[in-house]
Amino acid sequence: MKIHRFIYDFNFNDGLLMIKDRELINQIKNVLKLRRGEKIILVDLNGQEALTEVVNVTSGFIQVKLLSVDENRNMSDRQVNLCCSVLKNSNFELVVEKAVEIGVKEITPIIFQRTIKTNLNFGRLNKIAKEAIEQSERAEEVKINEIVDFKNSLLKRQWSNDLNILCDRSGVNFKEIAATISQNKNLKINLFIGPEGGFLTDEIFLAEQNGFLIMNLSSAILRAETAAIVAAFTIINPLF
Repeated sequence: MKIHRFIYDFNFNDGLLMIKDRELINQIKNVLKLRRGEKIILVDLNGQEALTEVVNVTSGFIQVKLLSVDENRNMSDRQVNLCCSVLKNSNFELVVEKAVEIGVKEITPIIFQRTIKTNLNFGRLNKIAKEAIEQSERAEEVKINEIVDFKNSLLKRQWSNDLNILCDRSGVNFKEIAATISQNKNLKINLFIGPEGGFLTDEIFLAEQNGFLIMNLSSAILRAETAAIVAAFTIINPLF
């Protein structure tokens, strides 16, 4: 029988825990119709999760008893910030959902010269990210940053992580970069995915001038959302 999981800023210091968040109460009480005696898993944002038993359900709160608290082991060691072009329609939402399931720590929407859409519904994106964390049974917060203009960010020298990788067919095969990554799983990586239509030549040149590695994912032309998902998995995959 499936045990439902809920992620929130929980505190597991006490034997009894009171859930007062209205959205969680509605989901537990009215949507899933869970009742006293049923078990649920509560996940905090710091790598821990607790098996609990529901002891009281009201319209104003849900009280649970902590049965056990354990460290979550489903989190990646690799610190990846997926820096993806803002995409049209629901494509960026798909990227957020799948990238979070794969294990990225941050997502930064980027405006490149060929980016068409320039706005996002951050409330919806954060909800999608939260549901993806629950789906993948992780126990950590994924930060969705504000939209950033690529050229301006280079001028401000914003990208200070250990490794900056820009995905483009003109780059080296990802297997050549794999050797660099596999030597240190604790690298902090910014992973850049371009817009529909790809990068302009001067954007790639600027990236190289700023020490970026240019990585070729495939000889085929991938859609931006496909490239984002494949690239994130390629970098985070522990078999690397």
